[in-house]
Amino acid sequence: MNEMISAINISRIENTMARNRIYALLAMGFRYPDEESFSQMADGSYAEAIAAALDVCAADLTVYFRESLAPVLQATSSREELESAYLSAFETNMPEPSLSLYEGSHHLQGNKPGLLLELKGFYRTFGLSMADSENDLEDALTAELEFMQFLTAKQAQAEEGALDKSPYLRAQRDFLQRHLAVWLPALQAEAEGKLKHAFYRALTVLANDFVAFDVKAVARDVASLDG
Repeated sequence: MNEMISAINISRIENTMARNRIYALLAMGFRYPDEESFSQMADGSYAEAIAAALDVCAADLTVYFRESLAPVLQATSSREELESAYLSAFETNMPEPSLSLYEGSHHLQGNKPGLLLELKGFYRTFGLSMADSENDLEDALTAELEFMQFLTAKQAQAEEGALDKSPYLRAQRDFLQRHLAVWLPALQAEAEGKLKHAFYRALTVLANDFVAFDVKAVARDVASLDG
């Protein structure tokens, strides 16, 4: 019996760490490509790391990812070309309007202060705040992905130590339902019409698909806590 319980717990930890890995890799992909991230994107290890994590925590998405998205998420251009594509896609509004990577541009428009206050509340509950060096806003996609990365890491630590994981699971459920799962569909829809670079179109598809899958999985986990 103890061995069975131990095996179940190890499986939960592995699942949570795989989710953690995907949120980290998504955040990396939506950041300006530096030398390290570009190297992983160019040699195929970026896409393979995502596929390996999906195999563990979201197997239903694996076949589609490997067949349709992974080939595109291996950068075939130079780093300079990918940097230029990133800037054009998300920042410069040249030669065409760029795609905003901020929740306030896609959700709750007109109440940006209220949105930022709510996000600050989520972050502060766990002792987090935006780093001054980032010079960015709380509704940045990378910030929200990194918050999920943090929560899944804390959940895994709780699982390993047989501590109470419920605060981290409930926070994940609430954050996904109130934020990422709400505005990523709009981001993907806009990306399909705006983004010319296949790498970043594929990345928005992956982000939306994984969050849509994860929000349901987390809701089930929370429901099991409530008996």
